[in-house]
Amino acid sequence: MNSVAKRLILTFTTVPALLLFMYFLPHQDHLAFALLTVAAMVSATREMHRIFIPWANVTIFQYAGYSLFPFILYLEKHFHLSFPLTAVYGILLILIIFTVEIFRGERDQFEKSIEKISRHLLLFTYPALFSLFLILILFLDHAGNLLLLLFSVVFANDSLAYVFGMLLGKRNRNILKVSPNKSIAGFIGGILGAIAASFLYYLFSPVIHTMFTPLSLVILSVVSALAGDVGDLVESMFKRNAGIKDSGTMILGRGGLMDSIDSLLFVAPLFYYIVLYIQMGP
Repeated sequence: MNSVAKRLILTFTTVPALLLFMYFLPHQDHLAFALLTVAAMVSATREMHRIFIPWANVTIFQYAGYSLFPFILYLEKHFHLSFPLTAVYGILLILIIFTVEIFRGERDQFEKSIEKISRHLLLFTYPALFSLFLILILFLDHAGNLLLLLFSVVFANDSLAYVFGMLLGKRNRNILKVSPNKSIAGFIGGILGAIAASFLYYLFSPVIHTMFTPLSLVILSVVSALAGDVGDLVESMFKRNAGIKDSGTMILGRGGLMDSIDSLLFVAPLFYYIVLYIQMGP
């Protein structure tokens, strides 16, 4: 089965499932999507641990501590807590990372303590910290529509970049050493795809039509496409450093879960703040 066929199978199986979670299960501030995010972080943490800290096994602390980070934020927002639960939880995780090395560092006379702490902090940041913005989007007005817009833009950018790169990118590849197969045609095609997807949704969604002007939608789409490209390249950089092609084998035709959501994690923060600015007004 070639890569195109695998991508098509993935599209026609995951898109309906995501649609169900994002649009048809809005109950309790999209609790279903929040739990899906936690489940995704479990797998993503395992994959990135393999890249960042390949000499050690994933601990229960990392599985539970990092993966639950987005759900802690969900609880804080859902119950309108005045106590900064997420910030305290995050600080505690960081303090634990530092404290553990006080004892584990004795094994090598603390020669690699800075490196080990840095790698653990990176695992804490990516993907767990980035995933918080997916939760924050759940508490914006019209969250279901915004989630669909977010995923549409990211998916269109990724898919059209792939198609344009295959059809028109043979003579303009190797522009970045971190990912030699990326092409100028692919980057342009991805941006055009993101804009097209957002405007298609704009035409058929009264909520999105009311929330955005054509100009703001173009800006959101272009920024999201560029952020998605950066996210994809950062993931390629990490994998190149680790000497592996894919982050895992979970997704048919794609590799690991992180190979599929790397762009999404980089787009989510900028998407959130742009939409928040639009909703709050200048």
